Amino acid sequence: MGRPKVKIRGIYTTGLTKLLLDSQCSIVYPSRQVSSRFGIKGSGSPTVDVSIMDRSDRQGVFLEGNLEQTAEVMEALRNALFDVVSRKITSPDNKDTTIYDVEFPFLSKASLDRMRGEVVPTMEGHHRFRIIASEYVDLVESEVEKYPFKMGKMEGAIKKMLILDFLERGKGLKIEQVKPEGSFIQLKGGEIISLSRDKKEMLIRRALKGGRYDGLGLIIEKGDYAITHVREGDWSVKHSYYSGKECLKGEYWNINTPVEFYPEKIRYVDLHVDVVLKGGGRPKIIDKDQLEPLVEKGYIKRRLALKALQVAENLMLSSHPDG
Repeated sequence: MGRPKVKIRGIYTTGLTKLLLDSQCSIVYPSRQVSSRFGIKGSGSPTVDVSIMDRSDRQGVFLEGNLEQTAEVMEALRNALFDVVSRKITSPDNKDTTIYDVEFPFLSKASLDRMRGEVVPTMEGHHRFRIIASEYVDLVESEVEKYPFKMGKMEGAIKKMLILDFLERGKGLKIEQVKPEGSFIQLKGGEIISLSRDKKEMLIRRALKGGRYDGLGLIIEKGDYAITHVREGDWSVKHSYYSGKECLKGEYWNINTPVEFYPEKIRYVDLHVDVVLKGGGRPKIIDKDQLEPLVEKGYIKRRLALKALQVAENLMLSSHPDG
């Protein structure tokens, strides 16, 4: 069948072109910019085996094409991007056409930043910035291409303007928890009560209302609240639960892909396994059995599942060092 012929459009085009050329794919119908950057010349009207285009939220892409070659391209992405998440969709109109809904979490974006940087001057955080303000980032980076010595200054300035200036004590913040299966939960947000821009971490106070605490077997009572600790790039988010009288009731570490900061929200992909610690008790890992189905169904690679387990085990030990 030969090398997959891939057409790419969207904010990830340059990074994905580098990745797929390195994976022995052919790039067809390149944009003028991609043709110039990679020296790719058009040749007639080639068949497109796989099309890649941005999702509407720009947190990833859709792959669409024939069964075998779309799977081959998807495997190239899985091999190159440590925390990539994918969901296979069979077209209802044509069972020979396959669609993959692909999520690029923190490390996948960082890898694509580096790949793009091998071709053209690229700021750290490029793809995340483009999700927020694509045209502005293009304008800034066109300046960096002309004057590469401005890179460091521009990186700091654009992150401050697009993200950090929105994160201040007293401001509200949302928590977007994406499930590998494709759904996402908007956790009850809260108010930033502590912020360290240098360490890229914050504490958020969140009011709680009704229901039960996952994994703790306790009812959420009137006046209960959570202090949520998040740090950019961390593999977990810690929730400490308190009664209205400020007594610690329990702690809960959500294991996830590294946390991403955005203006007015944080975002990560939940990896299901968690660590819980009930007041006066010992920490334990819960939902470990939910990891293997994620691998079997192709949502994540086994290496990511193993990383999630390692993070959970390390947290369990560090939260109760005497075992």
